[in-house]
Amino acid sequence: MSLSVCRDLDDLRAGLERWLGRSVGSIERPTPGWSCETLIVEDVLVIRLPPLSAGIFPSYDLEQQAAVQNAVGAAGVPVAGPARYEPDAAFLGDPFVAMPFVAGRIPGEFTPADGWLLSLPNDAARRSLWHSFLAAVGAIHGTDHRGLGLRAGLAAELDYWDHYLLWATEAAPPPALAEALGWCRANRPKVEPAPSLLWGDVRLGNVIFAADTHTPLAVIDWDMASVGPAEMDVGWFLALETLQTALTGLSMPGFGTHSEAVAALERGIARPLADLAWYEVFALVRASAISTRIARLFQAAGQASPFRVGEDPTLAAALARIERA
Repeated sequence: MSLSVCRDLDDLRAGLERWLGRSVGSIERPTPGWSCETLIVEDVLVIRLPPLSAGIFPSYDLEQQAAVQNAVGAAGVPVAGPARYEPDAAFLGDPFVAMPFVAGRIPGEFTPADGWLLSLPNDAARRSLWHSFLAAVGAIHGTDHRGLGLRAGLAAELDYWDHYLLWATEAAPPPALAEALGWCRANRPKVEPAPSLLWGDVRLGNVIFAADTHTPLAVIDWDMASVGPAEMDVGWFLALETLQTALTGLSMPGFGTHSEAVAALERGIARPLADLAWYEVFALVRASAISTRIARLFQAAGQASPFRVGEDPTLAAALARIERA
């Protein structure tokens, strides 16, 4: 299921041949998603273009994303790098990012039912993969974020998501979602930890793993990168994983518990994590805002949506936590 409007492949081939200065063989599109358009060229090069039609986010600063990806790679985090930003729209119709193709396995969005993870030899192998994923998250947080031009701090995050929700819904957000975001602002932690580089969309499905060693080969998707407390990333990962288990009763054998994940991530940043309950609610509210945007895009396209405006499970989970608080 996709919202992507794909560009003409013949036009893209001609543009790539001009850019590369040679003929181009195979061009494949991986399973389309709801954001940027991606091309795999000859199984050696990946091209990432902004969406041709309306997207999930108000803007796509691919130059900044490439800079973040390269900074993370320089800090020792496995990425598909180096990433090269091409600002000249004459080649493909828009600026784009090019990076090396990385062959590996990418878990699906629903972690507990992922066939590849379940096919690993035993629980110990899955646990080792889980720890390697958390280690990569910690390494991202240790990356020098100076000079990347990212928004920084909780105040900026809250402002961004206020503006995002109004943009995503054309100034008509679901009342419960607007109220939940208002609760996040009113109950913002009084003490803000030292800032870290934030990945933003912390999911196993945004990592390419080696099929043999089960370790990360490349962390991908920097659309939501920013600077702020590491708790932002931790809350996102933990809240969404917990929600999947709560909705289905399923969890991935061998993976650690919520408390074990917290302990591992605390070791990665060498400090205790603070106010995680609030950060998990904020994560669910942000995820709901994105789901609402996706649902509206499906409606506008006349397609059946996997989400329902104002009724997605992330919002329900956020509201339940707010009520308990």
